[in-house]
Amino acid sequence: MPETLPVDLRIFEDERFTVDQCDSCLVPGYLIVRLNGAVVALGQLDPDSARGVGEMLSRVSRAIQEAVGPERVYTLSFCELDPRLHFHLFPRTRALLEAYWRATGSAGEPVSGPRLFEWARTAVAPGRPVPAGLPGVEGVCAELRRKLRR
Repeated sequence: MPETLPVDLRIFEDERFTVDQCDSCLVPGYLIVRLNGAVVALGQLDPDSARGVGEMLSRVSRAIQEAVGPERVYTLSFCELDPRLHFHLFPRTRALLEAYWRATGSAGEPVSGPRLFEWARTAVAPGRPVPAGLPGVEGVCAELRRKLRR
């Protein structure tokens, strides 16, 4: 059954960062960490800001691990559609991997994280059925908000 996006996708916000559930893919816990400001490249950050980015990515990844229980949390930064520096934290659960294998007939092959990520961004889009075994987006968002408030 298709799942809809929660009304509030904002998970966390402070003076340096925003963290949102992705609005174009309903993989629960697929978060986008954005830096406030106009920085477009990691190499532009001063040492204090770079340290802050590392700490925030670690904190968000830990919250995803605790809330979703993935086997991997992919961390990606493309900055193509939105040139400002931001990071995609994508939880690859066993259920998502098995759905990918079924959809692509690739069971038994080495997992290609980039291919699985691209598949999920279209296969688990709003209005499409969420693969069996994934938790609900709304509940995961609420849990992530609690974890990141600490």
